[in-house]
Amino acid sequence: MHFTRLSSLLRVALAIAPGICGPAAAHDLLRVYEQALTQDMRFQAARYARDAEIEVRPQARAALLPQLVGTYGYQDVHEDGTEGFGGLPEQPVDRDSDLRALTVTLDQTVFDWAAFKRFDQAGDQVALAQARFRAAEQDLLLRTTETYFGVLSADDNLRFARSEKSALERQLDQAKRRFDVGLSAITDVQEAQARFDLTTAQEIAFEQQLASAHAALREITGETRETVATSPLQAEIPLRLPDPPAVDAWLAAARGGNLDVVAASLQAQIADKSVSVARAGHYPTVGAQAQYQDAEADGGRFTGETETETLGVQVRLPIFSGLATQSRVDEARARHEQVKAQREGTQRAVERATRDAWLGVQSGAARVKALRQAVLSSTTALEASETGLEVGTRTAVDVLNAQSALYSAQRDYARARYDYLLSVLRLKAAAGTLGVEDLTQIDGLLVGSNDVSPAAAPTNR
Repeated sequence: MHFTRLSSLLRVALAIAPGICGPAAAHDLLRVYEQALTQDMRFQAARYARDAEIEVRPQARAALLPQLVGTYGYQDVHEDGTEGFGGLPEQPVDRDSDLRALTVTLDQTVFDWAAFKRFDQAGDQVALAQARFRAAEQDLLLRTTETYFGVLSADDNLRFARSEKSALERQLDQAKRRFDVGLSAITDVQEAQARFDLTTAQEIAFEQQLASAHAALREITGETRETVATSPLQAEIPLRLPDPPAVDAWLAAARGGNLDVVAASLQAQIADKSVSVARAGHYPTVGAQAQYQDAEADGGRFTGETETETLGVQVRLPIFSGLATQSRVDEARARHEQVKAQREGTQRAVERATRDAWLGVQSGAARVKALRQAVLSSTTALEASETGLEVGTRTAVDVLNAQSALYSAQRDYARARYDYLLSVLRLKAAAGTLGVEDLTQIDGLLVGSNDVSPAAAPTNR
């Protein structure tokens, strides 16, 4: 009997994944991600921001291209009064006339240092927009996995709470029967009742937690159903350490590929070129202009049609602007120094996050192994306590404590597996190499998928 009960408990302890999640379905994590790509509003906002920001380059190029403007004017003139010429008597005047003019003007920038630097700067602004969008893509990958695992973790907590409640209910009934026949004190009944009530309260809290986790998943997927389908993790997942194993390799990858560092570096370049743009206020500008005008007058003092063609070059040299130009240069320099300081701060923060993620993968794998052993040990301890209660060497409180320790170890073990996999993703995100294929590897660890290892390597894409 004891061997049968122990085998049953071991199956419960190790088969963490199957539960009340519903029918197993492969690729549920990828399905959720595909929905989030079109339904997550934070990501959609990032996409539109990228599309808007890349338009700065054609706008900057336009300032260097020919500018063609056409105008047409019409005037209906009525003259009423008197006029005289050369001492002659004034004569009354009452006449109408029409004036029509068509003008076409072509302007071409020949030299404008500010426009040249703005166009150069626009290339960095487009690159910055793309870097920010790639960061939003990585953020969506992480948020999708975190939210998905949030549902699985909440489901685990609720399932373990219900299992513990069921076990405590049996213990409570047993304590009452033992008390009725005089084999135990009333305190055993009271202790079992207190544990049962506490677990009931936990069950209610975990139900709310699961509902909230599903709401978070619906938020990024746009689902209207109350519960979004999810598949649990397999009972056993591979635990791989970072590859390469040295943290210095990951720090080097983060310095060159982390998207926050890339964005900060581009912002520093843009700010540096803003100094040149501001300094261009001291420089002359040269522009060429060609103009054609066709004018016609009818009914006035001068009647006829004229055509005028004009070619010219204009040089504009700023002499004094009230020191406004120099002030703008000083402002641009200060902002450049500000952005450089922010870039240094970003790089330090990224290095710390990379080191934390690297340690998280290492300690996470070790913690999963330790908690897996803790589940086995707690299972054995519970079995020993139950046997001891039957022979009189243990009390009912000992059994309750062992039971609580087992379910606590199961919850910690389940949560540690999610934390380990998230640490793998965070390490890759810190190195700037996180991609859909990494999500595919984790999706392969769900029930119903092939066993795929979430290898962690800072590969370039």
